[in-house]
Amino acid sequence: MALKRLGSLLVEEALITEEQLAEALTTQKTTGDQLGEALVKLGHISEESLYRFLAIQHGLEFIELNGTELSAALIKVMPAAVAWKYRAVPVSQDDRSITLATCQPDELSLFYLPKELKLPPEIKPRIVVAPASEVLALLNAHFPKVAARQEGSIQSAEGAAKIAAAAAAATTAGPDQTQVDLLAGVEQELLNPDDIDLEILQEQKEEADEGEQFDEGPIIKLCDYIIADAVRQRASDVHITPYEKDIVLRYRIDGSLIKFPSPPARIRRHLATRFKILSKTMNIIERRLPQDGRIHVNVGAKTVDLRISTMPTRWGENIVMRVMDQSAGIPKLEDLGLEGDQLEHFIKAISQPYGMVFVTGPTASGKTTTLFSALQHVNTPSKNILTVEDPVEFRLPHIIQIMVDQNAGRTFGSVLRAFLRHDPNVMLVGETRDAETASIANKAALTGHLVLTSVHTNDACSTIMRLVDLGIEHVYVGSSVLAVTSQRLLRKICDKCKEKIAVPAEELARIGLKPEDVEGNEFFKGRGCDNCHKTGYRGRLGVFEVMPITTSIREVIFAKGNLAQLKTASREAGFKTIRDAAIIKWRKGLTTLEEVLGETYE
Repeated sequence: MALKRLGSLLVEEALITEEQLAEALTTQKTTGDQLGEALVKLGHISEESLYRFLAIQHGLEFIELNGTELSAALIKVMPAAVAWKYRAVPVSQDDRSITLATCQPDELSLFYLPKELKLPPEIKPRIVVAPASEVLALLNAHFPKVAARQEGSIQSAEGAAKIAAAAAAATTAGPDQTQVDLLAGVEQELLNPDDIDLEILQEQKEEADEGEQFDEGPIIKLCDYIIADAVRQRASDVHITPYEKDIVLRYRIDGSLIKFPSPPARIRRHLATRFKILSKTMNIIERRLPQDGRIHVNVGAKTVDLRISTMPTRWGENIVMRVMDQSAGIPKLEDLGLEGDQLEHFIKAISQPYGMVFVTGPTASGKTTTLFSALQHVNTPSKNILTVEDPVEFRLPHIIQIMVDQNAGRTFGSVLRAFLRHDPNVMLVGETRDAETASIANKAALTGHLVLTSVHTNDACSTIMRLVDLGIEHVYVGSSVLAVTSQRLLRKICDKCKEKIAVPAEELARIGLKPEDVEGNEFFKGRGCDNCHKTGYRGRLGVFEVMPITTSIREVIFAKGNLAQLKTASREAGFKTIRDAAIIKWRKGLTTLEEVLGETYE
């Protein structure tokens, strides 16, 4: 069962009166003490009674520490920073367990304290409760107090999230230390009642299981920490997945999902509720249907948009948030990673006065970044540029940007029709996903407008066949399409732990090379370090396949050629495939052969 507020429980057990609780809360606001400390100082409850009660409340043993001596071996087990954050000391240890005495037995401290110590698997933590004065005496005697962190904030644009230390910690501290700062020692009575949205708090009480009540303060801090930490870790997505007995928290970093310490399973519903509240548009009561929302926050100097999606599962709502750092900026075309004449072909295509340029690839392959790099290249005050997106991810000056809203009837097709009445030079369509959008975009390209758009296909040649499938006649496809670019993202080898390796001949044979073909090349692999979360990779780079529609390729399209004929024509023209471009990156020592084989195809 979840815990009620400490003050309410003490009143219910007749250990203090309502008047004494009110007096302690007033004192607490002035002194900054924890509620229990304020009650003890006022003489309303003895220290021993208070901590005996806390031990019973949490199902823990109560001990006294008077006369306890800490050995040097025990002191080494717990870093001073951890000891002070949790107000805990190690008091005994044997071959199978270690006893930790704390005067701060709140929900999150009890969960994260053992994880923070990183004990060997065979050593099990045993947490007990002791009076604060006795714990603090041992802390002062054996653990030098660490300097307090400078406070920062993470703020919602709507003013929904206001906590201390999230932004500063997210840009200056390691993940474990940040977690200690934000999650350890969260006092249930610390939150000022005036800062609570009473309507939201009432909603949480109504939906709680079996009469459970949760203090909003720790939930708010936990959710804000997850956002701030995801930004600090360079995550592109946050996954919060509920299971029967636990919650799994994962960040997608450089394309791979990495597991991080997770919160207690009992707060799964409250996590979902809090993120819905931050979005301002999602229904916190509705848990039977998928929902989508958006959160706009500032984390330190960074402005971040979060696209949040919830989906009901067997054990609760699954939460996925796409993290879009608006402060990252848009790279120049020259910095995208286009190889050789690929850059020349692409710039030539987007510099034409009319026609269609497609960028294709799977989800999260960088298509939007490439499209906006192209827009940035052609963006001048003399051109009228309009975009329709779902959602608006980047912002550029002198450009009119519109976001799709299905509920309002604002679809890609309807916005494109309106665009044609606004005298555009260049139009960007976030995604060509249906026949209506494809038809209008194609007609716009044939009537004197440059159209940049994306589509989901496996390679450049498949895009031509996809347009035909969407109902565009071959003659119109061949007449309007200027170029098709397909792309993937490969993980870069971590600079901090890269080491030179030899590539066996059998591995070279998998990509059609012999040892003599790579003489003079040096190959590397990351062994794994803290900088790259033990993966050996940090950061990603783009690999591209640029297919300008030449006369020979256009003839194949007009003749209604199949996919194999299109690929043959493009290869005969000498265009590099994605596999070719990836091998170039590998031979430059930027990525590994495993990435080349895993992310590109022959």
